[in-house]
Amino acid sequence: MAFDHELSWSVSRSGTFAACKRRYYCDYYLSWNGWTRGVPERRTQAWRLKKMTRMPMLAGDVLHQAIAEFFDQKSEGREMLEDELVGFAVKKLREGYKQSRDGGGLWRSRPGQSTHLAEHHYHEACVDETTSAAGDYGKRYVQRLQEGGHFFMTSPELASLHDLERSEILCVEGRDPGDRASKDLPTIELFGTKVFAIPDFACKTQVEGRPHYWIYDWKSGTPREQDEFQLGVYTLYAMEKWGAQPGEVTCVDVYLTSGELAAKQHTEMDLEAILGRIEASLAEMRAVHFDAGDTAGDESCFPQVEQSSRECRTCNYRELCDR
Repeated sequence: MAFDHELSWSVSRSGTFAACKRRYYCDYYLSWNGWTRGVPERRTQAWRLKKMTRMPMLAGDVLHQAIAEFFDQKSEGREMLEDELVGFAVKKLREGYKQSRDGGGLWRSRPGQSTHLAEHHYHEACVDETTSAAGDYGKRYVQRLQEGGHFFMTSPELASLHDLERSEILCVEGRDPGDRASKDLPTIELFGTKVFAIPDFACKTQVEGRPHYWIYDWKSGTPREQDEFQLGVYTLYAMEKWGAQPGEVTCVDVYLTSGELAAKQHTEMDLEAILGRIEASLAEMRAVHFDAGDTAGDESCFPQVEQSSRECRTCNYRELCDR
């Protein structure tokens, strides 16, 4: 199946563009069509590397899956217990780690359908199983899952979410509750461009007799400036998708492993600033955009960061950059 290559926007895409133009190029241009036969090997290589992950991302992903499972089971009339939710996430984490360690061949043939960690790919010391390093590294993320699952299940601030009626839940991981088969990613359109916005969880309740929209973003890491920016995009999403007014939307970053919540209601002035930031980001992206369906372009137009930077040290594309 052929896909058109088009410019789209998301907070994560804009963050990649700001952090490293070369990684942005590999993510959205060089890797394009890497899943098809007959393309240059470098494009296939970029596609495989794009589909790798790292333990922090894998742990965050499986915790999201566990919380989604909680709401899916709730929609079917069953309540998950804390040990079930944590056990679900830990099992997924261990399965992913084992597949990465033992299944490199599967990743090469089906990179989009298997787990492959950059730590294994680049033989990083943290996954060295000849020492205690790998065990210690794995325990760190198991502990994160335990802490995150415990906070989700026991936090008084989140207790009301456990008692919601199915009709009050608007989306779980960007899809309707209980609709596990859906693969459509939520989008809105801004400045003539498709904008991806995928709320982890959203619901609609009544506050003082008026409808109110709540959007929650589950976080397994530490706070970043980008997080609050993302909440502003969710408010714009709620306004377009559900017809909400800014004062009717509360967005909440939930830092599961530290037990912190950061809530935000956006004013019209806030949203004007966010729209301006999105427009400026899009203008920079458009300046270097080209149709990657026709050509791999000129990578020199997308400069690398300094080799000593953190972005470089943890990047999936180190082998493409000879680093």
